[in-house]
Amino acid sequence: MRYLLHMTGVSTWRDGDGPIAPESLRTEGFVHASPDDATVLAVANAVYAEAAEPQVVLEIDTERLDAEVRWEAAAPAPPPGVAADALFPHVYGPLPREAVAGVRYLRRDPQGAYVSIERRGATAERLDLLPHPEGGWFRQTWSTGVQVRPEDYPGPRATATGIHFLLNPGEHSRWHRVRSDEMWVFNRGGPLALSLGGSAERPAREASLTLGPDIEDGHLLQVLVPAGTWQAARPVTDREALVSCFVSPGFDFADFEAVDY
Repeated sequence: MRYLLHMTGVSTWRDGDGPIAPESLRTEGFVHASPDDATVLAVANAVYAEAAEPQVVLEIDTERLDAEVRWEAAAPAPPPGVAADALFPHVYGPLPREAVAGVRYLRRDPQGAYVSIERRGATAERLDLLPHPEGGWFRQTWSTGVQVRPEDYPGPRATATGIHFLLNPGEHSRWHRVRSDEMWVFNRGGPLALSLGGSAERPAREASLTLGPDIEDGHLLQVLVPAGTWQAARPVTDREALVSCFVSPGFDFADFEAVDY
């Protein structure tokens, strides 16, 4: 097998220029790797369920490794979902960065489970966007330096926050709601259908608005979603849709709720 998969925190990949040498190289003598996506997801959900940092999967070209690769049993046992007799590739030395043939990103669902490993498109790569649990890709770009303690919030919040948010064709933002008002602002690409579902316990589609570039055709450049209102979104055409979302009081995942509907 020429290519192996190594999972690590996004900062480990971004913040250095030397070989990648995780703690296991010191404590166990090797770097952990996996043979395929299904095994990576099983390991991620068994071992990294509490990880706060976004995770990436490095595609390692074994022909560019200087270290030996041994296929060995997991200790004490493979994670749930992996065969008991499965062997794992262990790299007995650091991973040179020139051996990284590709980088993909682990997506988590709203409950925190790792569900897929995805490659970024050109826009997400240029804007350095990461997978969002509701679907799509995002990066926080702004947070005010002023904090408040709003009534009925579980803690202090910035007065406002902002993100880039991208939906590619075929992607969608699942039904979700946040505790604060949220302003969607169209940036570029194709039109985006934003559905509003009321504020009851479950969403009930009440309105559909279109953010987009063609105001002559009725597209909107901004849409305000009131606090606590269910919302969902999807591209209308085969073009990606890039928006900015501003939340006040500022966004916190403690204020985020999503459902499959």
